[in-house]
Order: sequence, then C-alpha cells, then structure tokens
Amino acid sequence: MKFPAAAAVLVLAGSVIAVSPRALAQTSADIVHTAAGDEIVVDLEDSASDADVAAIARAAGVTLLPNSFMAREDRVMRAIVPAGTAASVAARIRSMAHVTGADANFRVRASFMPNDPQLEQQWHMTRVGAPTAWNYSCGRGVTVAVVDTGVACENRGEFTRVLDLAGTRCLPGFDFVLDSEHASDQQGHGTHVAGTIAQTTNNGFGVAGLAYCATILPVRVLDQDGYGSLADVAEGIRYAADHGAQVINLSLGGGFRSRVMEDAVVYARAHGAVVVCAAGNNGRYVESPANAPGSFAVSATDPGDALAYFSSRGPEVDIAAPGVNVTQHTICNHGRDRCEQFAAWSGTSMAAPHVAGIAAMIYALGVNNPDAVERVLRDSASHSSTGSTDREHYGAGIVDAAAAVRMAVTRLAWARGLALLAGLAFIVFMVRRAKGALAPVYAWLPTAVFTGLGLFFLPWFVPRVVPGVDLAMRPLGDWTMLLGMSVHRWLPLANAAIVLLFVAVGFSRPKWRAPIGGLALGTFAYVVGGWFTGFLAAPMGRWLLPLWILANAVACLWVARIALDRETAK
Repeated sequence: MKFPAAAAVLVLAGSVIAVSPRALAQTSADIVHTAAGDEIVVDLEDSASDADVAAIARAAGVTLLPNSFMAREDRVMRAIVPAGTAASVAARIRSMAHVTGADANFRVRASFMPNDPQLEQQWHMTRVGAPTAWNYSCGRGVTVAVVDTGVACENRGEFTRVLDLAGTRCLPGFDFVLDSEHASDQQGHGTHVAGTIAQTTNNGFGVAGLAYCATILPVRVLDQDGYGSLADVAEGIRYAADHGAQVINLSLGGGFRSRVMEDAVVYARAHGAVVVCAAGNNGRYVESPANAPGSFAVSATDPGDALAYFSSRGPEVDIAAPGVNVTQHTICNHGRDRCEQFAAWSGTSMAAPHVAGIAAMIYALGVNNPDAVERVLRDSASHSSTGSTDREHYGAGIVDAAAAVRMAVTRLAWARGLALLAGLAFIVFMVRRAKGALAPVYAWLPTAVFTGLGLFFLPWFVPRVVPGVDLAMRPLGDWTMLLGMSVHRWLPLANAAIVLLFVAVGFSRPKWRAPIGGLALGTFAYVVGGWFTGFLAAPMGRWLLPLWILANAVACLWVARIALDRETAK
C-alpha cells in the first residue's frame, strides 16, 4: 500500500504483501571436555557390525564407546581424543566406510522455542535474536501503546478480536478518529504492528510476537484509509503517556518538523515513555514524528541486512530493524465478517514495532529509565552483514533483542554485585573497628544475594519459561514487575522501609537478625547499583532521586552494620 505524501496529513508507513520465509538459526554450544581430552561423537550406519566398529576405531586410533544401551540399534558412539584435536579426528573418521557423521561433541541447554507453526516464516524474529531473548524476557508488566489504525483485540458488533491476539492482554484504549472508547481496527495496519510487538505466542497457532507478555494499549488516530491528522496523533501520544504506556509505537509519518508533535513527544518522554517512530518510506529524509527530538527513529532493512530501498534515512535515524516481508496476523475487509489473514508486509512501519517490542523486553527486566532503555538498544545493536556502518542508514546498527536483554541483565548484575561488595567492605570495616566479628556468612549471604542480585545467571542455563525461573532470576525488588511497571517504578520492595519493617517485626529475635542484615545489604546493593547504571528512574524526578537513593543507602547500611555483628546476631 502506498500513499501520497502530504504535509496536511500523516500516513502509515506503507506495506507491500510478500512472503519470504527463512529457516530458524541454531544456537552454538561448547565442546564437551573431560580430564583426558575432548570428546567426539560418531554416528555409524545402523547396519555396521561390531567388526566394522573395531576397524574404524583402530584406523582412527581411538576407543569407540556406545553412547547408551540403544547404541546397538542406532550406532551412536563416543570417543575421547587429545585436547584440541576433536575437529581433525572427526574429519578423518567422516571419510571412513560405514560412518554417516562425526563431530566434536558439545553441550546443549534447554532453550525456549515457541510452537507457533508459522514462526519459520518470520525471518525477522531470527534476525533480531528473539529465540535467545525469550529466555530472558517476554515483556511482562510493560504497557506498549500502538498509536495507529487501532488494534483488532475487542469483540464488539461487527468487529472481532483476531485469533492470534486471543491470549494478548489489551487495554480499552481510545479512538480519536471517531471520538470513541473503542479503538477497533478498520484497516489492518495497527493490528499487524501490534502483532510484531505482542502477538500471542506459544499457542500452537499462527505466528509469534517479541514481547508477547506485554500489554497493548490501542490508540486509533488513523482512519480506514490509513490517514490521520497531526492533532489526533499528538493527542494520541499524550493519551498513551497519561494511561501508563512505557513504550509508544508510532508506525506513521508525514511532513516535516512540527512543534505540536515535538511537544507531544517531550510530554511522553517526561512521563517515562520511549517513543519509537518509523523513519518514513520516502527513500530520503526522516519524517515527523521520527524527526522530533526525543523520538527513537527506526529505518528498515531487508533479509540481507541492506537498507530497504524505500526507507527514509538521515542523521535522525537511531537504529535499524527488519522491515521487508514481515509476517504477522491481521484483519482484512476492514475488520468485518471475521476476515483475517497472515500477511507479509514491508515498510518502516514494520521495522519500528521490532524496536518497540525489544524496548518492552528491556523494561521488563527492571530498567525503568527511558534514556537507559534507548542506551541499551544502541549499545547492543549489531552490524549489518553488508559491512556498511553508515549512521544515516542504520543509526547505531540493527536492533538485537538477544544482545540487548543480556546486556541489561549483565550490567545490572555487575553494578549491584560491586555495590554489594562495597557495602560489605564498609560493614566489615565498621564491625572490626568496634572490636566485633561478622556473623556467619551462611546466615546472611543468601538473603543478600537474593535481594540484591537474584539468580540473574539462570537464563544462561535454563529458559525463563521453566516454572520458577522468571521469579528466581529477578532480585526481590523486581518482583513487582509481575504487577506492572507502573507499580514497579515506585520500588515498593526495594527501599529502606521494607528493611525497617522487618527490623520492627523480627529484630528482637536473635536468629532473625543476620537474615535481616542480609536483606538490608541486598537492598543497598539493589538501589545503589541500579542508580549507578542509570537504569533506575523514580516518580520524584531527576533531582530528588539521588537524595532518595542516599537516604535509603544510609538506612540500609546502618541496619546491616548492626545486624551483621556476631554479637547482636546471637
């Protein structure tokens, strides 16, 4: 769909139907090492005899051992070879008779792969590293506003919820075109965009979305022909910010700079939202609102990582994302008669929601500062396989969900870990200066680590979807994300008030004192480390936040100092 440019209107950043499936990438793993060397695995023909096995072993100079009791049937064998020779020995064995395959044995781990049957058509999900990123985050607790043609996530009259949004949480939203509280999609563009962000995933139907645990806030500002006014879009942005959206996706554009639009973007940023905008489809300059200061402009790339021919470009581009042949579920026939389709569309409209979805995944890890979310998106972006680093085409690079969520988790863990060590060093110094002794480590360290860091490393080994992992990987202060980012931003489980409450309830019981000290030390690490990274924002504003952090840090260290002294812990 192409629309004429016009300064008086904003148009959705077009879409062209096409399908370009791509096979999902496989993850790599480490070679299995033993004390005697490296391990290789040899797959023989099922008809291979014991004599054939012995002959191959002699020729290769190895001892072939059955991998399991089933090896008599499937002939899968293992062998230990000198360290560093696995590849060469395996290559030599592959050339022998009766051998169907030989490789260095490697370790694998559980990895979440949704069962959506058309995921294999979504090359763009693989390109941004979604399968790995889903081990860390699915956007839980985050609200993403889709300011667009509406979203088909409500059954009302002749309009119906599309089947592949059945498990996606949608808020009521608003229709600024008809001044209605029902933002039903009559065009299909907004539903397609919403699908990339939060399509219902792992439901055995259709396709997948990036931040599939996120909540969609539909805001209709474009009519059934894809047109809308500056006034409606600006008002829609403000509505989204006022109704708790942490991410606002604007897959629309037109015209040049607009003070009204810029003010709306500034307003949303001041309310803690990342404003993700399609750069435009004119093949030249970046359009409004992507050219507004404070917006996060997204250009479009094709399956070969080249900038799409239609994509706008310029110094305002912040990042690039897949925007050619992007497959999602959407409506047809203006949303009537239950008409639905799986469509592969192209446009910077299709690129922007990839970035919005990944931004939601970062927010869901406890990063509640929009500047920090954007910084992680930029710092983790990957290079184009074309070799081009043209910033006016790609900005910081091509968005990478896997790298982004790993970076967020790792930076927070390092900062909080260092803060925990610094706090502990201070406590040890104070306790020794008072001629005291530190309480036994086992009495307080688990509580401190659980409170301050959580088992952040779990997704490296076990997918988040395994029951209990999503909670265990989070520090205590992030548990409020399960209730939503709007609750979490007040940090109700990560401040000195919680510590003092436990002091009031349990400090009179000697066995409770050391764990309370661990809670205090962990809370200190959580707030100080989070503040140090710049990942934390708070409702009180930029200037009061350091004072709030300082007050909580001092109170937590004071409690930890008293509670972790062996004499008071008895």
